[in-house]
Amino acid sequence: MSRGRKILLSVVVLLAVVLAGAAVYLQPIAPIATGYAAKTVCSAHFVSGRTVEDAEGDLPANPLVPLMRTTADDATGTARTSLLGLWSSTAHFTEGLGCTLAEERPDFATPPTVEPGDAGASWPEGEGAAQVSAGVDVDALDAAIDTAFTEDDPEGRLRNTRAVVVVRDGELIAERYGEGFTADTPLLGWSMGKSIANGIVGRLVGDGDMALDADGLRPEWADDNRATITLEHLLTMTSGLSFEEVYDPDTDATRMLFTPRDTARYAADKELVSAPGTRWSYSSGTTNILCDLAQEASGLDVELAHELVFAPLGMASAVIEPDATGTPICSSFPYATARDWARLGQWFLQDGMWDDERLLPEGWVERSTTPVETADADTPYGSQWWLNAGPDGQRRMPSVPADAYWASGNEGQQVVVVPSEDLVVVRLGFSGGFSGVDWGLEPLLAGIIDATGGSAES
Repeated sequence: MSRGRKILLSVVVLLAVVLAGAAVYLQPIAPIATGYAAKTVCSAHFVSGRTVEDAEGDLPANPLVPLMRTTADDATGTARTSLLGLWSSTAHFTEGLGCTLAEERPDFATPPTVEPGDAGASWPEGEGAAQVSAGVDVDALDAAIDTAFTEDDPEGRLRNTRAVVVVRDGELIAERYGEGFTADTPLLGWSMGKSIANGIVGRLVGDGDMALDADGLRPEWADDNRATITLEHLLTMTSGLSFEEVYDPDTDATRMLFTPRDTARYAADKELVSAPGTRWSYSSGTTNILCDLAQEASGLDVELAHELVFAPLGMASAVIEPDATGTPICSSFPYATARDWARLGQWFLQDGMWDDERLLPEGWVERSTTPVETADADTPYGSQWWLNAGPDGQRRMPSVPADAYWASGNEGQQVVVVPSEDLVVVRLGFSGGFSGVDWGLEPLLAGIIDATGGSAES
């Protein structure tokens, strides 16, 4: 064999080895990457009404992203992403439910439509314009809201605020939206869906269909210690089940959310790593088990959240997207307009009452906002709600009243309830460089409270 042929053969062999290695590396993570892209674009396009190009701006800064190609078919309501033409994922849009990752289009029934309120009637009954109430310092309120939209981070991280809504004394007193977003744009809440799950379970507990002390919750738990997990353990994130709440490639969270799976079954199959009730561990899988149990207890299917929360509150824009089996992915995929998110907060502020009807049992909100003793001291937690103060009274945000609590989602989504100020504040955005409330929630809230005549001393 000539020297040239030997060199060519060596190059071919080396290339084959490199490609084989790349294939081995990509095999577990490529379906997650394409699933994330297909699902993100499908939801942003078909639920939020954004362009595909704009939606692709919400994909993470990942070296695989430039190698992926995503298309959306308006005629079929599908978004498809492929990576190097070898791996592909498809998300399917269903009216009233949003998008679902599945190999074939799921046969879901469309939930009953929730009619929007009268455009001329005041919020929350209608969709009338915000009205500043007496005693509010308008300039100070505007200045407080400015802090959410100002890009002044010394590290160059962007807040990318998309919506702020302020409700005081049950009245919509202010709202502002980022470029390209309006009061009619449903936006992703990520883990704020966990607080919706709290409301779903609360309604079923109130109706006697579920019980906090119930155990033996799933048949696959019957023959081991998982049978001792109660509904309250799941609500308070103290089930003891193993789950990686890490959003790196090929972890529990990304496998569960971004591949076509039975999300509740995936989480329920995890092993017990601590005795139920003894250790707090934040887990999206736990919330999906909750909503699966709620479906079983209620006899409802994909319409679970619509029937128990969205329709009673008039949240006409809201959806929780289901997995391929029809279980709502309550942990991560709720969409609603900022005004509808504020309705969720107002419902809890009103102790579960709506239109003079008790929808949540007495004491439910108080119990839901009582600190879990084993939760991390610097991030106090209740039952699917984050708290400003833990058992020791120390505040996570010192300039905000101790009784504040909030639904919180990835990239800075928050619905904040401050009972002592009769205040609900919604902030939605795309603050990927920040974590939790660090994008600037505290100065926003403190400024709003000051502008409306309140005090942080509560």
